[in-house]
Amino acid sequence: MDVEERKLATIVFADLVGSTELGGSQDPERTRALLDRFYDAMAGEIERAGGTVEKFVGDAVMAVFGAPAALEDHAERALHAALAMLNRTRELDERLELRIGVNTGEVVVGRAREGSSFVTGDPVNVAARLEQGAAPGEILVGERTAAAFAVRSSSARRRRSRRKGSPKASRADGLCARSR
Repeated sequence: MDVEERKLATIVFADLVGSTELGGSQDPERTRALLDRFYDAMAGEIERAGGTVEKFVGDAVMAVFGAPAALEDHAERALHAALAMLNRTRELDERLELRIGVNTGEVVVGRAREGSSFVTGDPVNVAARLEQGAAPGEILVGERTAAAFAVRSSSARRRRSRRKGSPKASRADGLCARSR
C-alpha cells in the first residue's frame, strides 16, 4: 500500500508471561525453538480469524483486524483470535501464559517499513497499555471494542485507568479466560 488511508480497525497486543525466567533456566536453543513454535502458533490463530500479524517483538505479538483489508466484524474476530491465542499458548507449554490487550479505533494504514508498523494512531497505544495492565491469562478490552462486540456479561471486570502520557481516564473491560 503506497497511499495512507484512515480505517476503523481492532488492534491486539499479546505478551508472554514467564518467558524471561524460562529463558534463563534453559539453553538458548531451546528457548529459540519454543519462541519459533509460539510465533507460528500465534500467526496461525491470527490469520485463521482474518487478522494480519503486524509484528513480533521479542516474546510479544501485535496484530491488526480490519486493516489492510476492511472487515465489518473486525472486533469480534480479534476477540475470537485473542481467546484462541490464550488457549494455544497453554497447549504449547503449560509454564507459559499470555496477557492480552484489544482495542478498536481509527488508525492510519500505510506502507510497512522494516522494523516499523503499518498502522498508527492512539488505538495502537491504548491496546499496548491494556496488554500491560492485564493479568496473566486475561484479555483487557477497550471500551469501543466492548461496545462493538457487546461484551456486557457479569464475568467482565470494569476498570478505569489513566493511560501513561494521557490526561484522560478510559474504561477497560476484562475478559477473563483463566483455566488455572
